[in-house]
Order: sequence, then structure tokens, then C-alpha cells
Amino acid sequence: MRHPSTLVPIVASIAAFVLVLLALVAGSSKGFMESYDVVTFNTSTLGQNLVYKQLSGDQPGSAADGVCEKLGFLSKACEDATSAVGDAKDDLLNALGDIENDIADQLAEKLGIQEFYSLHARTVCEGEYSPSPTAKGAGRTVANCIETFPNGFNVSDILDKELRVGPFKLTLEDIGFSDEVQSALDTLNRVIRAFTIILIVDVVLTGLSMLASLLAIFFLGRKERPTLIINAVLSSIVFILVLITGVLATVGSRIAASKANKYGKDIGLSAKAGTKYTILIWVAVGFSLLTVVGWGFQALRYRNGKTMGSRHHGARDKEGYRDSEESAMAQSNRPVWNGRGMREVQFARTR
Repeated sequence: MRHPSTLVPIVASIAAFVLVLLALVAGSSKGFMESYDVVTFNTSTLGQNLVYKQLSGDQPGSAADGVCEKLGFLSKACEDATSAVGDAKDDLLNALGDIENDIADQLAEKLGIQEFYSLHARTVCEGEYSPSPTAKGAGRTVANCIETFPNGFNVSDILDKELRVGPFKLTLEDIGFSDEVQSALDTLNRVIRAFTIILIVDVVLTGLSMLASLLAIFFLGRKERPTLIINAVLSSIVFILVLITGVLATVGSRIAASKANKYGKDIGLSAKAGTKYTILIWVAVGFSLLTVVGWGFQALRYRNGKTMGSRHHGARDKEGYRDSEESAMAQSNRPVWNGRGMREVQFARTR
């Protein structure tokens, strides 16, 4: 028999399916849930170490002039700084601090790379910060989103390609891209690939769970036991997988971002794990758990109802048997008239 409480797991299963599906397709196109990223890499200051490394080195006289020439679009700032302070290295570094924000605001553009790369389950989006990378509360303007699944994606690959076709024909090695940074990016790439595969399975199973929950509306009145078993088992599997997805999204992205910040600090690379995406996944975990609890409660209610029903019917059957026996005895002992007009009592025969 259907009960109003069955609506709880049904609604929860629908919500879990929608949230998991959104987690899979977030960032699939420009402007669609782009802020729901697994992790974002800030490359607006990537290569800034080149400027400091060259200017902080022991570069007397003409050597310093050669360095300024190599800095391309920064050469004018470099020449102004060197002419103002002469050969005094400390003063030169102080002067460099005055142009630090200008360097950060235009470095990525001049190098031919984007200012941020946000990684999603199936795509990576790239773009620029607005109004500028150093502005307080700067927003993000997405330029493009690229499909990366199932081949995978590594930020270093696209950075290297963009640097090579940029105006200075640089490579990752030129800006000091270390093996540690590459290792962190490789780890993140593997985590996201595994995460995406599990997420696809999540979508399929949450869809089946939602369908089974909706069908339960029609079958609970006729085939309660198999319906409850199927929903309870399926929702339990879904919960476990969505929970694993949540752990991967939370722990994996934060470990990768931490390593990228640790080893990429010297070359101007930073990363941040996506908070909105993590919240989205864990809300889906919560609804998956609610689905399991809801169907578990329905199964328990069904079992208790059957037990109470069996006891009730058993007691009623025994009572009915006694009533019918007494009725039969009463009818067997009724008086009858014989042929001479005399009444006799016919007793029930006992065996």
C-alpha cells in the first residue's frame, strides 16, 4: 500500500540525479556553470620570475642592457629602471617593485597565454580576469571551453603550445617549469579522468534509481517486496559511488592545488580548488543518502506491517475456528420430533 512517506526517497532520487548530471556537464560550454570548476590555475603572472631573475643577477653595464633587450615588451620599463638607479642592484630591485602590478596585468597577454584555466569534469575553460588580474574582486571572462574527455588534459601541454606560438617563442623550460610542478599536474589529470569516469557511472545509476523510484508509485500496491528490495539495493550502490566522487573532488583537487602552489610559486603559477563544485557534489551525496534512508524506512515499515498482519490473521483464524466448532455443537444438540410426537434430543457424536 502506498504511503505519503514514499515521496521522500522519490523526490530525493530525482534531486540526486539532477545534481550529478549538472556536475558532469558543468563548464561544457562558454557561460554554462563555468564557475563550478574542479580547480582553477591562475597564469596571469606566469613567467614573472624571468624579469626578477634577470634583473636581480649580477649584470654590470652592457650586460644589463642586453637583459633589457631580451625582455621584449618590458624592455622600456627595464631601461627606465636601470637608467634611474645605475648599477646599484638593490635600488634596481626597488624600482622593479614599482612596475610589478603593470607586469602582472599585461604579462600573460604579451606572452600569448590566457590568464586562467579552469578544469571541469569534461572540459577546460580559459579566459582573462576583468578588469585586471590584480584588481580586488576581479571577475572572470571566459574566452573558450575545450572538450578534454576521454583523452585527458594537462595544463602544461596547452601552456607550452601557447608559449611556443607567442611573440617570444618560449617554452616551459624557459620560464623554469619544474618537474615537481609537472608531477602535480599529471596527478591532477589522472584524478580528474578517474573522477569523470565514476561521475558518468553515477549519472547512469542515479538515473536508474530515479526511474525505479518513479515506477515504485505504480508497483508498491501490488509487488511491494521486490520493488522495495530493488530500490534499496540500487540507491545504496548509488550513494557509495557518489560518496567516492565527492571524496575525489574534494581531496584530489585540494592536494593538486596545494602542490601547484608550492612548486609553482617561483614561476608565477597558482591554483585554487573549486568551492562551488565541491558543494554541488556533496549536496548530491546528501540526497543520495536521503534516498537510501527513505527506501530503508519503507522496507522496514513493510516488514513490520507483514509481521503484525500475520499475527492478527493468525489470532482471527483461531477464534473463527472455535466459533465454528461451537456452532456445529449447538446445531448437533438441537431437539427433534419422532414419529409418535415425542421430542428427542440428538447429541453430537464424538469420535
